[in-house]
Amino acid sequence: MHRRPTPIQMNYPVPEDFVILAKRWHPDAIDILLGYVWEGFDKLLAEAFDVNKTDENLEDDITYAAYCRINDIMPPSSPYQVVHQQPERERRKPSGQTPSSDLGFRLRGGNVRSHFTIEAKVIPTEGAVSKYVNEIRSNLLTGRYSMFSSEAAMLGYLLSGSPSFTFEAISQSLQSPLYPYPAFKQRQHRYSEHKRQVNNTRILTSFRCHHLLILFYCRKLEKFSVNN
Repeated sequence: MHRRPTPIQMNYPVPEDFVILAKRWHPDAIDILLGYVWEGFDKLLAEAFDVNKTDENLEDDITYAAYCRINDIMPPSSPYQVVHQQPERERRKPSGQTPSSDLGFRLRGGNVRSHFTIEAKVIPTEGAVSKYVNEIRSNLLTGRYSMFSSEAAMLGYLLSGSPSFTFEAISQSLQSPLYPYPAFKQRQHRYSEHKRQVNNTRILTSFRCHHLLILFYCRKLEKFSVNN
């Protein structure tokens, strides 16, 4: 069924790939953006953000708190803007509902349809990565999210277990190798390379997914019911 374009789609033409556009501002644009993400989480963890006292809205609350801290540490002169719950309008559900990604970045003054997508998932234990991987397969690799960007990022909020085993589980489930990311060699940061299999010439087929594990170790894991 052909859907009418949204006001955003009507008012803003199909944008250029976000990564290409961002790198015109600075060749290391993606490293800068992901550096803001790491710094924001450093600040959040330094506050001893406690994940042991609640079993509701954990993913959303961590993400919103991180958004606030990322926004705090970004310099006012930055050409980038961090966005919370960015609408992903390009491939709506049959109901017409507009999905939204958890975090993202856009260029100030740039096309509002072009942005860098960041999705988050709670990982209760090192082997429980099915929802994390499904997010990549269902949304990022289909172009449902991040249609106009050849790169995006996943945040894994790890509550228990080894980061190295978690990366191995993600790699096996995703059936794709994960590589250390040179700009953040001392971080729990990997990336994977993919080819999007989509029938849409607007979507760039070459796609890089960044994987950032944030360690929120939970002392009372049995209390959590992770439904996101």
